[in-house]
Amino acid sequence: MKRERRGRCPPQQRRLEFFRQFTKTDPSSGSRNPIKPNHMSQQSRNKGASAPSSLHPSAILDQAIAAHRSGNLSDAQRAYTTILKGSRTHPVALHMLGLLHAQRGKFADAEPLLKKATRADPGNPDVLFNYANVLRALDKTDDALAWLAKVIALSPNFADAHLNRGAILLARKEPHGAIAEFDRAIAIAPSSAAFANRGSAFQQLGQLGEAHDSYQSAVDLAPSNPHNHFLLSEVLTQMGRHDEAIGALERTVALDKAFPFALSKLVGYRRQRADWRSFEREQAALDEAVESGVAIDPLTFFHASSSPAHQLTCAKTFVAKVASERGAAIPRTPLPVSRLRVAYISADFRNHATANLMAGVFEEHDRERFDISAISYGPDDRSEMRNRLKAAFERLEDVSHLPDEDVVRLIRQLDIEVLVDLGGFTTGARPKILARRPAPIQVNYLGFPGTMGASYIDYIMADRIVIPEAEQQHYAEKVIYLPSSYQATDARRPLLPNAPARNKVGLADDAFVYCAFNRTSKITPLLFDVWMRLLAKTAGSVLWLLDGDPIARENLRREAVARGIAAERIVFAPPVAADEHLARHQLADLFLDTLPYNAHTTASDALWTGLPVVTCLGTAFAGRVAASLLNAVGLPELVTRSLDEYEALALRIAHDSELRTALKSKLATHRSTWPLFDTVGMTRHIEKAFNEMWRRRCAGEAPASFSV
Repeated sequence: MKRERRGRCPPQQRRLEFFRQFTKTDPSSGSRNPIKPNHMSQQSRNKGASAPSSLHPSAILDQAIAAHRSGNLSDAQRAYTTILKGSRTHPVALHMLGLLHAQRGKFADAEPLLKKATRADPGNPDVLFNYANVLRALDKTDDALAWLAKVIALSPNFADAHLNRGAILLARKEPHGAIAEFDRAIAIAPSSAAFANRGSAFQQLGQLGEAHDSYQSAVDLAPSNPHNHFLLSEVLTQMGRHDEAIGALERTVALDKAFPFALSKLVGYRRQRADWRSFEREQAALDEAVESGVAIDPLTFFHASSSPAHQLTCAKTFVAKVASERGAAIPRTPLPVSRLRVAYISADFRNHATANLMAGVFEEHDRERFDISAISYGPDDRSEMRNRLKAAFERLEDVSHLPDEDVVRLIRQLDIEVLVDLGGFTTGARPKILARRPAPIQVNYLGFPGTMGASYIDYIMADRIVIPEAEQQHYAEKVIYLPSSYQATDARRPLLPNAPARNKVGLADDAFVYCAFNRTSKITPLLFDVWMRLLAKTAGSVLWLLDGDPIARENLRREAVARGIAAERIVFAPPVAADEHLARHQLADLFLDTLPYNAHTTASDALWTGLPVVTCLGTAFAGRVAASLLNAVGLPELVTRSLDEYEALALRIAHDSELRTALKSKLATHRSTWPLFDTVGMTRHIEKAFNEMWRRRCAGEAPASFSV
């Protein structure tokens, strides 16, 4: 299942350069210039006893710092170590060697050195500042806050200390305290970084106007910094000011075409609006960006890509950038348990496509053998679905207000043995939680149609259509093959109410209705060519699409006219409640799937309502889902293997009323007898998968692909 509604990714917190006296700094940080090593006093450099060398320690230190500044870290490390052999408490050598380890990302090695440096030079705020930020990098945020407070006590006008205290509080979801710190930093030394982080804090509070003003101040202070324009685009999107958001993204990409996520977001916006003026050029740019290691939003790329290999590269780059592994799971000796403890984690325990598919599975779990929990970091919409889910789980933990480390702690306290991530990299997902390995077994399922590229995800649940065995090499996870379709469904969905009259929804009574209720971002110019040829060859036909962005509506009509089809033959279905949307499927004659990203939940919806779906089998997971569903409901004849075959089959069905009647009759019969809508059977298969994962762990076996 994929999210049918693509939303805004959460705003990226501005990355700060934490360390003072570093040989290199991040020019986008906005921090004041570091104190250069060769600006230290002679007295400071000569502290400590002579090193056992023919050179005086100060001369060795000069050489070490010169090597450090030139990027020759190995020589610098040897020189600092030589000094420390002669004087274990040499404050500058301790400090600089600690910084060198931090520069390499070896924060655990840096911590003891900088701790000793704080004892040797307790009055130096830069030393304390650097130690505090190593503690922060090690997720010791309480200690980091305390040491930054000591820095401020020594140096009240140390703006970066306030800035980094604010960044910690922001990450801990304490935006009010964060804003106070950012305001103090701004009062001392107004900086782009302080305003940008202040904007993120206001955005976390939902105060979008204040967030916008802060981001705009960051842009005004540093207009050549692409990050500021990117952050501004995020809040403009949330405010519904899409034209301005696109402009901010265009400025981001113009300043740095490799800026993380900017290109994919810009392309995503344009495709949501069916703005295809640069479609091929943008497609090539996305592929080139992934191949060159630029961070691209995986969900946007998976919409555009037909290559499982490129998708794996994209996911790995994304994970390395935003959710790299933060440590192995806490070792636990597997013990015999009466019930296996399983938790599902998601932003979507509410009125959402994921919940609509999974609710029946949650309810059908065997409570004598499984202890089932939900970890919810998304909003509580107080819907009927939310109440249904609360009743389905033994516990539903609302962690939306908690920082990642507290969620990890809770999962470990619950002693969860199998953690199932239903979100992957979809909107609102928090992969950093799984990056900390809160559970011994972690599974990617349903919400994200492809690999997460992460070493900390052990398995992906799939089927042999969406992931053929020959394609396993393109998945970081081991593959669990469920026996029919991988996609869960809810057989308890209510029977359909009566469909509205066609004239109530803008359809002529005698029209042949091709329906394509996928989001606009899934429609490509090549596919639209096929659809327009179908309209041209089917007298009295219309294409029924979902409505959304008015600009997308006008663009699609203009594209139809450019292909010789009257604009009024494109009919748009406005947003309605879920039950009404299901009911109106009955007015359509044939559902046309998309490629390279299929209908997922939308295909399931169509089949549930008795509407046949014609699909074209793609080459990656997201493009093979509809084929999986059709096979699981006993309609493999509706799966084609090229767009030419797809077009020919759709046209044959449109022109053959007896064939249409036969397909609908077959679907109506199979709906209750084939596996696709067998919720109980699907639940038993998933439970068998959980048991086999746990058996392997108890036996000391590494994760491996297997079939249920």
